Amino acid sequence: MKLDGKVAIVTGAGKGIGRGIALCLAREGADVAVNALHKESAKAVSEQVKTLGRQSVALEADVTNNAQVKRIVKETLDAFGRIDILVNNFGGHTDTFYTRLDPTFVDQEEKEWDDDYRINLKSQVLMCMEIVPHMISQESGKIINISSTAARTTSPAQMTYGVFKAGSLHFTRKLAAELASYNINVNDVCPGGTAHTEMGRKFATGQAESFAKAAMKDDPDALKGLTPLEYYEQRVQSNFQITDEELALLDLRVREKTPEDIGHAVVFFASEESRNISGQSLSVGRIGE
Repeated sequence: MKLDGKVAIVTGAGKGIGRGIALCLAREGADVAVNALHKESAKAVSEQVKTLGRQSVALEADVTNNAQVKRIVKETLDAFGRIDILVNNFGGHTDTFYTRLDPTFVDQEEKEWDDDYRINLKSQVLMCMEIVPHMISQESGKIINISSTAARTTSPAQMTYGVFKAGSLHFTRKLAAELASYNINVNDVCPGGTAHTEMGRKFATGQAESFAKAAMKDDPDALKGLTPLEYYEQRVQSNFQITDEELALLDLRVREKTPEDIGHAVVFFASEESRNISGQSLSVGRIGE
């Protein structure tokens, strides 16, 4: 196994991509400290890790809070004695993103900028501030930050999210350069839209409902018996003149990305196979995403 004997801590691992990452690391031999905002979620994934024959602890904490970060790092060190792999997966959209149709810069308020910074960049910085000294003392370590393909696009609908995910990319490069002499690798994985996650479902449902509401302002019968999501998908196909067959060929349906796809990329960066790779980012998605 690629990670036999290694200890990993994964933030935001109670569901979705984080859960997929934690289980992929465990399958490759790593013991995993599972962090989540809610104790029940952390415990559930931690138990799944144990069924794979690995040790695990469940860590309930908000990793945007420095005191809570310090606590879970101490709990991980108390349990395992070391931390070899840090996966900064915690992140996501603010709630307002899911309920508005293509919010632009002028639509957004200061709180959205503060929240997106706290969720998508500050959390990574705080975790690194606490764990990097331990990795320096070990003279080894792997740090994998989870960004997004939104960091590379110019969609106004993801203004705050994209800005701070891009910040994650630059943070990765800067930290990699600083830690290179300590045998610590720092890399970034950028997922595109990922199936089977709460974030993916909320995005599709929220955007569809906003789209349908806007359409019904002009035409109360616009949906013609369709659900908001069905109407949204129909309009997307119509606007881009894409057939069902072309959708399949374009990898929009038959090859949906799963949390495990992201997990496999993380395993690569966590393993010795990537020992000469640092300060890099890997997109898991389609061309143009």
